[in-house]
Amino acid sequence: YYDDDEYYDEDEYYIEQQREQERKKKEEAERKARENKQKQQKLQQQKLQQQKLKQQQLDDAKKKAAGGKKGGGGISVASGGGGISLGKPPPGLTVETKKTDTATKSNNAQNMPIPQLPPNILANLRSNNSSTGGVIRSHLSLVILGHVDAGKSTLTGRLLLSLNHVSQRLLQKYQKAATSIGKSSFALAWFTDEDDSERERGVTIDIGTKFAKTEKFDFTILDAPGHKDFIPNMISGTASADCGLLVVAATTGEFEAGFARGGDASYSGGQTREHIVLSRGLGVTQFVVAVNKLDAAEPAWSQARFEHIKSMVLDFLKLNGFKEARITFVPVSGLTGVNISNSDKVEDEEGWKTLKKWYKGPTLLEALDGFSPAKRGYEKPLRAIVTDISSEGKHVNVRGRVVQGFIQSGDNVVVLPVGDDATVVRVERGKAAQEGSSPYSFAPPSSTTSSITSNEAQLDGIALAGDTVELTLSNIDSARLMTGCVICHPHPSLRPKVEQRFEARISIMERLAVPIIRGSQVLLHMHSIDVPAVLNKIVSSEKRGDGKPRLNPRVLTGGVTATVEITLSERLVIEESNECKALGRFVLRRGGDTIAVGLIDKVLT
Repeated sequence: YYDDDEYYDEDEYYIEQQREQERKKKEEAERKARENKQKQQKLQQQKLQQQKLKQQQLDDAKKKAAGGKKGGGGISVASGGGGISLGKPPPGLTVETKKTDTATKSNNAQNMPIPQLPPNILANLRSNNSSTGGVIRSHLSLVILGHVDAGKSTLTGRLLLSLNHVSQRLLQKYQKAATSIGKSSFALAWFTDEDDSERERGVTIDIGTKFAKTEKFDFTILDAPGHKDFIPNMISGTASADCGLLVVAATTGEFEAGFARGGDASYSGGQTREHIVLSRGLGVTQFVVAVNKLDAAEPAWSQARFEHIKSMVLDFLKLNGFKEARITFVPVSGLTGVNISNSDKVEDEEGWKTLKKWYKGPTLLEALDGFSPAKRGYEKPLRAIVTDISSEGKHVNVRGRVVQGFIQSGDNVVVLPVGDDATVVRVERGKAAQEGSSPYSFAPPSSTTSSITSNEAQLDGIALAGDTVELTLSNIDSARLMTGCVICHPHPSLRPKVEQRFEARISIMERLAVPIIRGSQVLLHMHSIDVPAVLNKIVSSEKRGDGKPRLNPRVLTGGVTATVEITLSERLVIEESNECKALGRFVLRRGGDTIAVGLIDKVLT
């Protein structure tokens, strides 16, 4: 499926399958043993509480009897028996009353309130007005999408250079190294393509993560691969994004290849269309479309070419549910820096003058600052998705994204689906590095290169919904963690569900090579994980725009929406999409092609 160079032979395959089954059985047995142990501990605690309660009643009764109190106390001395017999217990000392109190405490524990941020911090976050000094800046995750060779990484590198997040000295170093291997035009792309194989091939393979600070927002930039072979990595990055920068090549032939529909099953078309459909299905609702390489069009900086590309892409975006008011088109040249920002010294002065004769719109940075702030679930229970894991002595470092709630140093958390408890030792939010600062994205900025406002200082050691973070965890084994784990609050009422079946609404891709039937085997992608799954029931289907549902259809064809039941090959952390979007959105793929995007409506047990 991934077009790997190495393959298992048949014997090795079955051995691996057997080992995987044994590992799952062992984990399931350990989980059940932990649950039984916890139940036994709870029962013992309840028995001890009841014994203490009865002993307290007896002690109180003896004290009253010794004091010679008569009547109203319900205490009488048995004649001839020499002992104390309890009559009607005094008010407030009955076992029934205490049992009721214990039950009430248990009910309160079952409905534990969700931890909340201090009111002053929450008010600043809700104001979303970065122009005043007393407000915390808004944070957005921006995914860079587009067909292969559209110039995404080069444009991202130019953007970082314009914001002074990388130095001219580093650019010169990359230019020299790139020229030595015959790829001099790829120097800017090396700011995000840091792997040697990516630089040698000139193709982005994995998600490149960088941080940038504009006048209005703090951006987490996710440079996604454009090649069809690496769509799973693109899905992982897009699932973490709030908004998108779609890069379209304006040169003759390149735009047409990237935007092609595809004629048959052997060619599914350009990745521009697929990236648009996937991003909408994964929750991206705002786009800036950068019409790149317009300086290489015929003629250079042609208004007619820009308008032609704009009309075609805009129609397709609106067809897939994007609102025109949330889409901005910007002509740029990532290689020469034209129209990236007004303050840039561009390499193509004549091109800049030619463009300004007919284009009166925003620069790329101005368009990015035109995004609307994302709505965050700060008041919801904690959900943080792990994307990378590394060990450091007795502690474990994990990178990921907080999708709702917040997390701070000292918190006790649980990691699902394994169910292991851990303690948060350190919280480091991703920050944009300035020229001359540490090259590591998560390194804390030095006092000489950045200043932190009093409100931002309140968030030291705290990560909020929408933040990309690095956490240091203690009291947990790194071997138990894996990419796709979810960190949440340890209380049972604040945890997401860990199940294997759910009911969902899916939207089938327009060009479907093989129809979907009951029992179809697919690969389900959700945030940073992918697992085999089976469509075990088709509840209903409906043609788009028809409004007439068809119950229990036998087959699903391209361009329809449907309600289906899906069974996963293993238990995953999943939630209804209205509860947590990140854990309720998914993509279905088969044979290397995307066949549907979907939303979880109901988790089935």
